[in-house]
Amino acid sequence: MQKITIIHILVFTACTLMAQQDPEAKKILDRVALKTKSYSTIQADFELTIENRRENKVSRTNGSIKIKGDKYYMESPGSKVYFDGVTLYTFQEDINEVVISIPDTNENDFVEDPSKIFDFYNRDFKYRLIGEVKLDEGWMYEIDLFPKNLDQPYSRFKVLINKDTDELFIIKAIGKDGIDYSASLFNAKYNADLENSIFTFQPENHKNIEIVDLRF
Repeated sequence: MQKITIIHILVFTACTLMAQQDPEAKKILDRVALKTKSYSTIQADFELTIENRRENKVSRTNGSIKIKGDKYYMESPGSKVYFDGVTLYTFQEDINEVVISIPDTNENDFVEDPSKIFDFYNRDFKYRLIGEVKLDEGWMYEIDLFPKNLDQPYSRFKVLINKDTDELFIIKAIGKDGIDYSASLFNAKYNADLENSIFTFQPENHKNIEIVDLRF
């Protein structure tokens, strides 16, 4: 991680002050949060793009996510993540290993806890409406979010929100280390009946699994 210089701090501070004074961005984000919080459950597929600006490399993977309140289940090639509201299980299928931990949900932002993806902005970020962009999927609001905590590994986030539906379409993390992460959401479904068992991993159902328990 690059060391933050005085120049970086001054530029960052100027950006966050400008973002803090943008009520239009807040109106849009509030609408999105209000709408998505009204759903009992959310399911969506996603495409994760990792762009290494230092080495000019791009990789893409697909996955899916299910959210119910503060619980979530996320699946991508070789990895499954379960969070039942208290305990986090990260299962790596290729090595048959599960890591069990209890995250600090009061401190985590949505990078560590995807269930916060629709209400993280009020606590963790300043924000600024950049404008509107036209994509194949329609017109999108473009909003930049600047973390209040300068120790975060990303300098800002960029979100694209569908102007017609007030639904999150793309979220991109701009890394200070030159590596950016972008997730595109599609095939969203709402209010499906999801059993709580979906969000809990059962090690006993996996023969010879290696368990790394970090709870103690």
